[in-house]
Amino acid sequence: MPNNIWFSEIFKDNQGLTLKVSEVLLKKQSVYQEILIFKNPHLGTVMALDGALMLSDLDEHMYHHALTSYGMQNVLGNGTASNLNILVVGGGDGGIVRDLFKKYEKYINKVTMVEIDEEVINASLKFFPKIASALNHPKLDLRCEDALKFIETSPEGYFDLILCDSTDPVGFAAGLIEEDFYKKVKRTMKAHGIFCAQSGSPFFQKDELEKAQKNLAKVFSEVHTFYAPMLVYPGVIWSYTAAGEAIINKKNLDLAEFI
Repeated sequence: MPNNIWFSEIFKDNQGLTLKVSEVLLKKQSVYQEILIFKNPHLGTVMALDGALMLSDLDEHMYHHALTSYGMQNVLGNGTASNLNILVVGGGDGGIVRDLFKKYEKYINKVTMVEIDEEVINASLKFFPKIASALNHPKLDLRCEDALKFIETSPEGYFDLILCDSTDPVGFAAGLIEEDFYKKVKRTMKAHGIFCAQSGSPFFQKDELEKAQKNLAKVFSEVHTFYAPMLVYPGVIWSYTAAGEAIINKKNLDLAEFI
């Protein structure tokens, strides 16, 4: 008997992406969100949170490379070459941490990762072991708590780089594109520090992107948005926005890096 189970993410009530489900691996309601992990014949293992696609085996490297490499290029480009202190906001699947240690470990003193939902971490360790492979790294300080509250109590001028790998700015993550959040972020950063965040679809989340850009510009001297592909995200082209007192690299990433 053929498998006729399909997953559909409907976006902005006018478009969607439908994927064949060959096997459901996990469907669980955490304190914060529904976690769904399933197999797709082409994409491999896929994760969705509250009905929104997060990543798949086939395309996760695109998202994690875009956010990590751009942030690190700018930090290293300003002359900072060692003993970096890095904060990852969210990132429960572990891909950002994996890329940081795989490519830049020699420059890193410590990575602090603050993910609110421990169940996402647990699911990633079980179903995405290659992505979550660095979540036990000795230079990682892994915390399961609210990043908004964590930043409020973080020491001033401590982080060289802050990478915000969050879900869409709704619900418990709504505050992550507000001016007040960016002010608190800046307080925890060194003078040369860089903040870099995923900032949604330039086609289907234009209002959210423009709000993030506007609020970042109120706090930081320079703001730059760049783009990269992500197959399971609406519109395929995804935006990322960097901010700091000086953005060294204002070019977009080369598409060839993702193929």
